[in-house]
Amino acid sequence: MSEKKVFDFGSDDANINPTPIINPVPNNEPPFSPPPPNAPMNTDFNDNAALTVEEKEDPSRVIVEITDSAPIIIMFGAKTSGKTMTLVRLSRYLKGKGFIVDPIRTFRPSNSMHYQEMCDSFNSNIFSSTAPEGTAALSFMLVKVSNKYGDPICQILEAPGEHYFDPEKENTFPPYIMQIVQNDNPKTWLFITELDWKDNATRLKYAEKVKEMRNIINSSDKVILMCHKADRKPSYYYKGSPDKRHFYRDIKQQYPAIFMGHETSGLKKLFTPYDMKFVVFSAGHFTEGKPQTYSPGNDKFPAELWRNIYKTVKGSWF
Repeated sequence: MSEKKVFDFGSDDANINPTPIINPVPNNEPPFSPPPPNAPMNTDFNDNAALTVEEKEDPSRVIVEITDSAPIIIMFGAKTSGKTMTLVRLSRYLKGKGFIVDPIRTFRPSNSMHYQEMCDSFNSNIFSSTAPEGTAALSFMLVKVSNKYGDPICQILEAPGEHYFDPEKENTFPPYIMQIVQNDNPKTWLFITELDWKDNATRLKYAEKVKEMRNIINSSDKVILMCHKADRKPSYYYKGSPDKRHFYRDIKQQYPAIFMGHETSGLKKLFTPYDMKFVVFSAGHFTEGKPQTYSPGNDKFPAELWRNIYKTVKGSWF
């Protein structure tokens, strides 16, 4: 097996600058027109604003409902890991390519006014150039991605990071997360990591939490391991693109438990050493100061992430 295949988790990921794969905007149909780039982001929400006071104090009281049978992409990461900005950047990219990306209003109780307001302002928020409280304005959402004809492709869940991992305490996964785990929808888990995040002890604890979730999920679920905030490691870039081998090497060293027990065997081992895909991601660039402004990065990052997500939901894994 070549070294490149090992680091790339499969030779089909060797090219990090893919061509968008499906549903281009037809010639007779104008592309999606986003709000003006200086449109203000709705920042009238606190962290996890979709949660009531009672739900924040006791996550076991959180109520969610999955009514669509489309596959679910579950973004798993700690607080501030970049889940919401991943949703923002991917949504912007997909809308620009002619896909339909809309929040699912039935995900949270109908009397959750904060959630309904977040749904109302979804488009203006994902296209805003203001970033400071942007993640709060889009916290805890379920969105549906459909092709230009309205046919569902998948659903993407962004949930509070502290419900997955809290470095300050030994938290258990709340009932609503377990409800999603046991749901019959096909699922892809997007486990988010970051190089040199916090300290070694915290990284090891987070890796164990990912391992705990992997021990719970269905064996048929797909897994994508993502290294976020790649722009913070410019020394790992070559000619403007990240060298995935370096990112993979360090992620494996810093989060070893994620890889334990997930080696492939037999014919699969010829294609990939582990039962998951590995992607490198950057949402874009942020300025210092307040308000902090945001500009999206190169399309190659959401393009590669979407390509891997699409493979998992359409059954073309290798």
